Amino acid sequence: VALGGGVVGDLSGFTAATYMRGVPFVQVPTTVLAMVDSSIGGKTGIDAPAGKNLIGAFWQPVAVFADTDVIKTLPKRELRNGLSESIKMGICLDLPLYELMETQAEKLVEGDIELLTEVIGNSMALKGDVVTRDEREGDLRSVLNFGHTVGHGIEALVQDKPDALLHGECVAIGMVKEAEIARAMGFCTSALVGRLSRCIAAFGLPRDMPVGVSVDASLDKMEL
Repeated sequence: VALGGGVVGDLSGFTAATYMRGVPFVQVPTTVLAMVDSSIGGKTGIDAPAGKNLIGAFWQPVAVFADTDVIKTLPKRELRNGLSESIKMGICLDLPLYELMETQAEKLVEGDIELLTEVIGNSMALKGDVVTRDEREGDLRSVLNFGHTVGHGIEALVQDKPDALLHGECVAIGMVKEAEIARAMGFCTSALVGRLSRCIAAFGLPRDMPVGVSVDASLDKMEL
């Protein structure tokens, strides 16, 4: 039983995948990030010095149990950290969810359980649907990587620092930067980039590259 956040879930899942060539396990996520993202989909693994998630396996849990009462114990930074992934789900897959988050950002960050339950439930359902149709990331599942290519590059560079950014914070920066790249390539409008940036800011999430993190260093990590 993986009772905890994303690190606990990933390590437990990877252990379950490798012990005796695979044993069943259950995910019981206790953070918003783990509820909406890492507990669903069967991606398990651990980081290596060269980069994130380089050692792992696809191993599906037999069940995922998310109790929103535990959200009341989380600091606001952890709420914002997890809701970054829900912003991603909304803008990529579900406009009504995204619009809800745009208009209710303050209440969500303040811990409105009814709204959080709706957002978390919708996010879990969206990811579950994508994973059901494309478990091994052959095509559709790659949409869930929005913000993560750049975000993982940043995260790999700052994760050992005392003031390290959290995963969802790195993804927030990654979403803005990837949207800016898409705009430069003609795939989206300035209006869309601005709208996304304002939504991320409304949740108190970062949008700019961290001080001391260069583009070249990030690109080196992104190549892995």
